Amino acid sequence: MEPERRKKVTLNALREKKKRGERISSIGVYDAPMAAIADRIGFDLLINGNAGPMALLGHADPTTVQFEEQLYLTKAISRVAKYGHIVGHLPYMSYHASKEQAITNAGRMVSEGGADSVKCEGNTHTADYVAEIVGAGIPVMGHIGMQASRRAEQSGFGVKGRKAEDAAEIVEGARAFVEAGVWGFILEQVPTEISQYLVNTLGVPVITLGGGTVNDGVYHISGDVVGYSAFPIPRNRGSYANVGAIIEEGLRMYKEESLAGTHPSEEFTFHMAAEEHERFLKLVEAPAALAQKAKLVS
Repeated sequence: MEPERRKKVTLNALREKKKRGERISSIGVYDAPMAAIADRIGFDLLINGNAGPMALLGHADPTTVQFEEQLYLTKAISRVAKYGHIVGHLPYMSYHASKEQAITNAGRMVSEGGADSVKCEGNTHTADYVAEIVGAGIPVMGHIGMQASRRAEQSGFGVKGRKAEDAAEIVEGARAFVEAGVWGFILEQVPTEISQYLVNTLGVPVITLGGGTVNDGVYHISGDVVGYSAFPIPRNRGSYANVGAIIEEGLRMYKEESLAGTHPSEEFTFHMAAEEHERFLKLVEAPAALAQKAKLVS
């Protein structure tokens, strides 16, 4: 029996998974090598969030991430990923100024970046901009709960919604996003009770990051999963490898061997055939000898 041919993940496929109670797999990817690996494994969602420019480009704060940087990384992902649904994040203040700005930047993320959807952080106040993007025919995935680009407003990166009033505000924002037309959510850093409520009451997929296991799927950042980032890996997210340490050891060994003069080894050193080497010396030494003779005569 032939294996089932893989198909591009569509919004309808994601919605059907939600209806069947089948979990949705997702991963944050930010460069071509990681995206290619994740796509081979078969993740449903390949999400280029603002953690990409932070981990790879050294932004300590997502508010300094530029739209063009986010777009650049999305392009790299879409060049190699064939099957996963690619989600390109719209960074801080790239869709808040006007209807025209929101539609233009979201459109560029799709037409230039190759994204299948865009991702917007926000709340009830941001829902109007999201509705404009959706109305222009561009699919939007919402991002609620802890929002990195709203760190100052939210007093840090900690868990959001521990108090009843704060939890109710998150739910209110989620409902506003659904009314605006989002097809699903990233729900980050919230108590699992909020996740459970939204999964049971909203008709769209709810993907959690630091929100427990009651969800339609979980989201994790690939650099955190494998230990590859410019910054320390969050301890509460869970890691499965530490390639950073492996890379560091490899670079250290290379440096030591290059300084000692043992790299490259003889195995990887190229040599001319003896007769070609002899001919080479004659070719380069004859002109040198003639030049030296001419200099002495003058």
